[in-house]
Amino acid sequence: MTTKVHDGLLRAGGRKFAIIASRFNEFIGDKLIEGALDAIRRTGGSPEGDVEIFRCPGALEIPGLLRKVVDLGRFDAVICLGVVIRGGTPHFDLVVGEAVSGIARVAAEGKVPVACGVLACETIEQAIERSGAKAGNRGADAALVAIEMADLYATLGSGAVTTGRG
Repeated sequence: MTTKVHDGLLRAGGRKFAIIASRFNEFIGDKLIEGALDAIRRTGGSPEGDVEIFRCPGALEIPGLLRKVVDLGRFDAVICLGVVIRGGTPHFDLVVGEAVSGIARVAAEGKVPVACGVLACETIEQAIERSGAKAGNRGADAALVAIEMADLYATLGSGAVTTGRG
């Protein structure tokens, strides 16, 4: 007897994606968006026709906008991007915690896949490294999660079974 393995593939072609990105620390956020668009393009998607970008003021506003975007019902997955850099107050912990918690609540509903690419960095240097320098691009990473999960959700909806990674 063989165990059934349900596994998403990195296939963005024909799928619609929403990117929700905060404008706070926009110079880093824009790099995350570029990484996400590149990942969609490299996996067969069309950023020009199949991606809509929604901007909000900061990371704390992402969960509310995410709820509205999911409720539109026209996306196969949503990618949430933001940048929070620690300052001298506990504000950092509150913003990051609430933003990620809100994103997770919407994701757990399972209507569409939601990928969280909200950076929580101690320094501006860390943010730069995670947005395309030494540590890769977390926007691209979040997009790859969204692409794989959109494929998995579609597979579960069709009743198809895959038996490995592709």
